[in-house]
Amino acid sequence: MHWERCRACFACAEVCPTLAREPAGKEYTPEQLAEEVLKDREFFGKEGGVTLSGGEPFSHPAFLKELLPLLKKEKIHITAETCGYFPWKALEKVLCQIDLILFDLKALTPELHQKLTGKSNELILENLKKILQLKIPHQIRMPLVPGYNDREDELKKIAHFLKELGEKEIWLLPYHRLGESKLKKLDSELKPLGIKPMSDSELKNKAQILVKEGLQVKTFKFTLSPD
Repeated sequence: MHWERCRACFACAEVCPTLAREPAGKEYTPEQLAEEVLKDREFFGKEGGVTLSGGEPFSHPAFLKELLPLLKKEKIHITAETCGYFPWKALEKVLCQIDLILFDLKALTPELHQKLTGKSNELILENLKKILQLKIPHQIRMPLVPGYNDREDELKKIAHFLKELGEKEIWLLPYHRLGESKLKKLDSELKPLGIKPMSDSELKNKAQILVKEGLQVKTFKFTLSPD
């Protein structure tokens, strides 16, 4: 594949006899996307709805400003996943239309966050504080990567920071390797980290550090609470 010649027209996918190429996405207007969502409404049940994910959904504020009123008009529950790195003024009115925010907190130490993500965490922490002030329902989550952000001192700093904000729990998302297979398909310059995912016992040991600092820790496998 000559990526430098690609115009994202999908003509190659239409004529490929082995279906080796296929579109991985589709463009929608806000109205078209809302219509597509509503097709599955009967499957949502009492607890279902729409999750804005990505990528970073808050990097498209203009689109969300048009989409969310269409969904709220139909009383659709809206959840948004975010890394927290977004311009507050552009999203302030949008945030008030979201029913649940899943907020990722990767590291508290500024130097560590800069090293891991290439960005400062100052804006992220300020946005988190504002979300809490607005009392938007939320879950604070920490993607836990062995050897990168799972040191005891870092976990303690995060626990102290959240407790100062009045938070009582955090979700831990243990590192997995499910996305590595996509790198080759995307012809990405990124390489697999070669990290072994944590065992359940290793994850519990990390969780206990946070629990001892007074936080309830939730994962998709267990919940640990302070005594």
